[in-house]
Amino acid sequence: MTLPREHIAILGGGSWGATLAGLLADNGQDVLLWEFDAKAAASLAATRRLSTLPDLLLPPSVQVTSNLAESLKQRPLVISATPSQFVRTTMKNARASGALAAQATVVSVTKGLETPSLKRMSEVIVEELHIPESRVVVLTGPSHAEEVCRRIPTLTVAAGTDKKTVEKVQSLFPQDYFRVYAHSDLIGVELGGALKNIFAIAAGIGYGLGLGDNTNAALLTRGLNEMTRIGVRMGAQLLTFFGLTGMGDLIVTCLSPHSRNRLLGEKIGKGKKTKEALAEMTMVAEGYKTAAAAQQLAEQLGLDCPLTREIYEVLYQDKDPKTSLHDLMKRQTYTEWQGLPEGMTR
Repeated sequence: MTLPREHIAILGGGSWGATLAGLLADNGQDVLLWEFDAKAAASLAATRRLSTLPDLLLPPSVQVTSNLAESLKQRPLVISATPSQFVRTTMKNARASGALAAQATVVSVTKGLETPSLKRMSEVIVEELHIPESRVVVLTGPSHAEEVCRRIPTLTVAAGTDKKTVEKVQSLFPQDYFRVYAHSDLIGVELGGALKNIFAIAAGIGYGLGLGDNTNAALLTRGLNEMTRIGVRMGAQLLTFFGLTGMGDLIVTCLSPHSRNRLLGEKIGKGKKTKEALAEMTMVAEGYKTAAAAQQLAEQLGLDCPLTREIYEVLYQDKDPKTSLHDLMKRQTYTEWQGLPEGMTR
């Protein structure tokens, strides 16, 4: 099948942005990849490789630049792939450049919540670009770049409020190793992608402490409980959290050795303080910032989310992980899905 040729700008030359650039170029799309760091952009343009992603070889057709205005000119489809705490600045600069196409569609592939605003990435994009929500689509799911660039079969979700826009984005990515489902629950899809990173840190701490499969299973399911309760309270659909962008992304991030968040947790579980563990990371672990945002959300929503709270206290108050584990195990027990609105568990 011949796909319509689109002119696409990808903002963010990290592992996921570069991987998607390669996938889209292989599909015949015209791709220009923007990297903030001029030195890193020059290196990627010359070598077509990233030190953090040895299996990636960027196709020759992908252009690389550190000039934001240049990357946006006459490119009506923009993919936002910068870390969550830089999305607002990037979008602000994109609008200020005057180069953004008048009716541009923006695809967010960043998994996180902005601090201190607690906003989802689509909300930040809408605010800074002054565009309607209908022109924003979120592409997310269990999709480590390390496996996508090796063409290992991967399933993702494109979510948005406008069906035609979602279908257009969905049509750009099909490969025999990359499948995209459509979804309308923008809130649930984004929250699943952000909140699962917190519980991956918890899973990593468990690995670092030498805990077993029983503990991991408990962390995943109780993490799913908390992210579902937060999401439903914020207006998301319950079933979203049992799909690819909830349970699916939670599983891959908690169990995969490719997970940055799990790696951060492992370092802490093995005895490192949070600041020391963060200093050793070569890539951003979104769960660190998201843990603070999620704890604030739970408090604002009046929800008891003990796992979220304990992870926050370990990360930000240097609480001993063994003490956190003890405190979690000694809590009073309730029904498993207490906290969901009446009737949702039946």
